[in-house]
Amino acid sequence: MAGIFRTWWTVFAALLLIQLGNGLTGSLVSIAGEARGYPPLLQGMILSAFFAGSMAGAALTPLLIRRTTHAAAAAMFTLALAVTTLGFAMSGDPWVWVFTRMLAGAAITGMFVTVESWLNLSIVDAIRARVFSAYIFIQLTGLAAGQLLLAGRSAGETALFLVSAAAIALAALCFRSGRTAHPPRGEPRHIALLTLARRSPLGTSCIALAGFSWAGLMASGPATLQMLGLSDVDKSLFMALAVAGGMIAQMPVGWLADHMDRSRVLLLLTATAALAAAIPLVAEGSLALFAAALGYGASTLPLYAIGVARASEVLDQDERTAAAAWMIILFNIGAVIAPLVQANATASWGPLAFFVLLAMPQALFALAALAQVARKQEPRT
Repeated sequence: MAGIFRTWWTVFAALLLIQLGNGLTGSLVSIAGEARGYPPLLQGMILSAFFAGSMAGAALTPLLIRRTTHAAAAAMFTLALAVTTLGFAMSGDPWVWVFTRMLAGAAITGMFVTVESWLNLSIVDAIRARVFSAYIFIQLTGLAAGQLLLAGRSAGETALFLVSAAAIALAALCFRSGRTAHPPRGEPRHIALLTLARRSPLGTSCIALAGFSWAGLMASGPATLQMLGLSDVDKSLFMALAVAGGMIAQMPVGWLADHMDRSRVLLLLTATAALAAAIPLVAEGSLALFAAALGYGASTLPLYAIGVARASEVLDQDERTAAAAWMIILFNIGAVIAPLVQANATASWGPLAFFVLLAMPQALFALAALAQVARKQEPRT
């Protein structure tokens, strides 16, 4: 793992700063919408707009990569994200926030597609899960720092949005440092989403589940905790514990997925996630909430890295840039659905519906992974 960090440290430094700003901004938007009394549907639209914009960013990125370097494309998307973050400080109109969140989603996803294409083109399958686990670990470190900064709301939301924008702008300089080698140049080849899904149904569905899990937790979590009456400190602790769980589990899970059948790893993760999300349904109090956050984060935040590694097993080298875009689109399909469903479910049935909707998809995927593992164990005749 040390060699991975040495090779990619400038890219990882940029990701750390971006996710610090993005994590802080996402939680501020979620909490502000609830505190200002926006209707549940409008709150869901604000949160989902980010992921809807992400799909457009993912679709356009391969075209930009063909015309420039990975580093230049990543820097351009990062500067665009910094500018959109300033929009939240300049207006409190909810419809402006819907539009701004959509632009922010397009910008950050363009950066993610660029970086993931960069990684996928530069590594071999034997270490792919570990490299992507390190990539997610760095992102989670930034997100955790961003959640802890949420405790500084006394300084005002505008000040925190400005801090986010400054951190993201600084990240663009890291991409332009030129310290990390570019992947071999080549003409990317298109791969259809259905082709990718047919080749790796478990990997692609895992990526969509990862988006649902991530957005369900990170976008809808703060608003749900507001409904439960938690203090700002407890909200920060809940979110930080979820992210910390993902950080702790990320690289051990990545190592495991490079040394055993990835279907088994996915079965273990999703079954654990379903159980963790169910804790607040059977136990009351802050400790139950904190235990659920830690367990759910540890078992769901590694899903994307393992899903990407699983889906990438079936790709040719010249398909990786287009596939990176499709993987993020799949992630965002799940992510768009989660806030809309959860905002309306919690408004209708109360905050505990949030935990039901976190648990159910994990349990269903665990059954699918179990069936996949069982099929592999069947004797051939």
